Amino acid sequence: MTNRRTPTIILMTPHQVEQKYGVSVAELARWRRAGIGPEYFRPAARYIRYDVGDVDDWFNDPANAHLHDFPVKELDDLCLV
Repeated sequence: MTNRRTPTIILMTPHQVEQKYGVSVAELARWRRAGIGPEYFRPAARYIRYDVGDVDDWFNDPANAHLHDFPVKELDDLCLV
């Protein structure tokens, strides 16, 4: 019998996203209204949560770099030797 573990999902508040990535809570709210930005969850009417993995992926995707100042490295910028 295999012991399967359910992956742990870590959720962040908009304030935690702001602290880590430097994007204001107000900007995150504008992105949600515009249908852009990282995927979010609304577990209750007044609560917004972001999955850590989704947020990391979104902020590190070069296609989204024009929306924020978080450092993103293009694959062309990396020097693999």
